[in-house]
Amino acid sequence: MFRTCQDDLDRPADLADPRDPTALYTRSYLIIRAVVGVIGILLPIVFILGETFFLRAGVRVRGSISAYYHTSMRDLFVGGLTVIGFMLLTYMAGRKRRPDWWLSSVAGVAVLGVAYFPTNRPQLTDGAARCGVTPEPAGCSPIQQALGETLVATIHFVCAAIFISCLAGISFYFACRAGGKGSARVAQIHRTCGYAILAALAWIALGGVLKVYIGPLTPLYVGEIVSVWAFSVSWLIAARDLLPVMMPKLAQARTSGH
Repeated sequence: MFRTCQDDLDRPADLADPRDPTALYTRSYLIIRAVVGVIGILLPIVFILGETFFLRAGVRVRGSISAYYHTSMRDLFVGGLTVIGFMLLTYMAGRKRRPDWWLSSVAGVAVLGVAYFPTNRPQLTDGAARCGVTPEPAGCSPIQQALGETLVATIHFVCAAIFISCLAGISFYFACRAGGKGSARVAQIHRTCGYAILAALAWIALGGVLKVYIGPLTPLYVGEIVSVWAFSVSWLIAARDLLPVMMPKLAQARTSGH
């Protein structure tokens, strides 16, 4: 049976104590939360700025985050999602009876699928040759050529939907656990992040059907950004106990009200 969301790690009295194995273990999984949150916030920004730098052109936003696979940002796209994927897979590995371990593990596998099964090449016309035929069309990845562009793109979108759904589930779990510890304000932040992720999914589907654009931003791009940033905020809030350890003076100032 799963433990309830009120159950948490045995919180050590002092996370900064290097002699306490429990403190070191707790710090390690809090650091994973913080790193995943920071990467999630920075990646979309780095994709835009990085492509602008390499192409030495004006700032350009693609139709989706996944479309950066087919740009000069491919290595960063694959590398960044791979880091997130393996961190999610190893997160809470010592407590496999917890729901957040299962959710993060499924999310980790799904985001690896997003990284290694790319979306369709951008700006394809109806009559353009798809990957998987001979001669090989320009811009195809080896897996697209081996399995076919349409199948690979389908796997990509299924993995993306599973990934985002799991992120929402983790945020709601964080909210439940924070509420069980009496942190109503923190629980509300996590719930808001969870609802934002679900709303982003709905916007991707509805906006895609109705073709509602916000300036140059597609519904898919807007939905992806909202979901990724909401997930990142939730994970950073969940790592807030690191603050007294990593920045003791700042934490002390916050406590004293100065």
